[in-house]
Amino acid sequence: MRCRVLTLAAALAVVAAPAFAARLIVTVDGLHSRQGGVFIGLYASPAKFLHGNQTDAMRQVSAAGGPITVEFDVPPGTYAVGAFHDENGNGHLDTNFLGQPVEGYALSNGIRAVFAKPTFYQAAFRIGDGDTPMRLHIRYP
Repeated sequence: MRCRVLTLAAALAVVAAPAFAARLIVTVDGLHSRQGGVFIGLYASPAKFLHGNQTDAMRQVSAAGGPITVEFDVPPGTYAVGAFHDENGNGHLDTNFLGQPVEGYALSNGIRAVFAKPTFYQAAFRIGDGDTPMRLHIRYP
């Protein structure tokens, strides 16, 4: 009887585990210095998109000469991704009094803030099964 309970518990644990059948591979280039760090955020819905440091997943790496690559294991779905170069190392994207970024940043689909904050839907893309490469080019104001 105990063996059946353990077998059932193990089977439920496998079923309850999230199935990550996809990998997003993000390459960030265009950094103009090795100062500070680079934050790469993954967004699975509009609720957290560009709201401070809220993300569904975040990677932070040191700024380096040359492209930086990070990976996210995710279930297939619709996502947006963004990155910024935190040159001064204060842990967030600095903005001016109008809310416009003053540090380098990039968003999926090449979206840029012009007169208003970009939306999740402008930056959204679909991830299917397998690997999805994404290239972000940091641009500075």
